[in-house]
Amino acid sequence: MLDLVGLGILAGVVPVYLGITAALVLRRALPRTWEAGLIGLSTGVLIYLFFDLMHEAVELMGVRDPFSWLLFLGSLFLSFVGLVHLEKHQFLKGRHADQALTLPFVIAAGMGLHNLGEGLAIGTSYAGGEWALSGLLVAGFALHNGTEGFGIVGAAGQSPIPPRTVVLLGLTGGAPTCIGTVLSGLIVSPYLSLVWYALAAGSLLYVVFALVAMTYTSSRKVHMAYGVWTGIALMALTAMFLTLVGGHRS
Repeated sequence: MLDLVGLGILAGVVPVYLGITAALVLRRALPRTWEAGLIGLSTGVLIYLFFDLMHEAVELMGVRDPFSWLLFLGSLFLSFVGLVHLEKHQFLKGRHADQALTLPFVIAAGMGLHNLGEGLAIGTSYAGGEWALSGLLVAGFALHNGTEGFGIVGAAGQSPIPPRTVVLLGLTGGAPTCIGTVLSGLIVSPYLSLVWYALAAGSLLYVVFALVAMTYTSSRKVHMAYGVWTGIALMALTAMFLTLVGGHRS
């Protein structure tokens, strides 16, 4: 049990915190004009993760299983349209400082659901005695998850992020990897996996719309376009590295 938790910490918690720290340092070092670029990078990371999650969810849907269709569509509706309704009715709004940190937490939660699936892959290979593969998966997912820290921080723009909030964001995004490694020893229903993939995809789609609406203006669109491309490129390259070394697509 402790071995599995340790693998989850190495693959999920530590890299997310390192990514958040690097993003915070970079945000302070860059001029204010590059704020749109950092938000664009965040958006690119989220776009990549959205399609990754959608692929995982569709893989779990049965062509002759209408119940899986309902689960997928219902979960996606709940997380995407549901968040829009919460925003409309002011539940996601408050003081400006709190509102600026709402998106990072929604992002971290969506990434956490995504990372839970990665933890399942690590735990399954470890339980099967494939320790070399487990090590490669940990290294690959760690590299992949490190880029997710930029997605979390970028959504906050130039709003200050208190240390306590940094701790909570890291746990929200990284700790589910540990949960996944532990759950790997149990029989996890494909329906449950389908639900959390769809919930994560919907929440990330909501954030993508919010970030684009907030940032894609005439004076900032070029910086944001470069950032989006960079975010997608980082995620794609780390995914290809993971595939090369471990034969496992994230």
